[in-house]
Amino acid sequence: MKTTYNVLVVDDDYDDQFLVKMAFEKDSGRYIVQFAADGTDVLEGIESPAFLPDLILLDLNMPVINGFEVLYHLKQSVFYRHVPIVILTTSSNEADINKAYQLGANTFITKPHNHQELVHLAEQIRLYWFELAKIPTRRTN
Repeated sequence: MKTTYNVLVVDDDYDDQFLVKMAFEKDSGRYIVQFAADGTDVLEGIESPAFLPDLILLDLNMPVINGFEVLYHLKQSVFYRHVPIVILTTSSNEADINKAYQLGANTFITKPHNHQELVHLAEQIRLYWFELAKIPTRRTN
């Protein structure tokens, strides 16, 4: 069993980043959480990543490069295609849900409006993906 997990949060909302980090830090010794504020940050290093995540939380509504484009490129990448991607966004639009799954998302979750509910949701994501589900081994090449 792994002792630490890498989590990449791609979200332009710094408050949401902070709340997700809080949820993962409740079990702080096990998680390394890194952030990208937009898709550009992710796609610039996609072919030679310095940080290979075990799980990606991806917002759809971001400036410059949106989450759909990021999702598409991640699923095309030899380094990232195996990484589970949870869409965590404000959208509950059926077309967005369908498109996300068509592009390879593993889960689609609409963000709650309340900060405490977002922390609780992030805790549930952490527990599901790292305690209940079996995730692929992180690639090193």
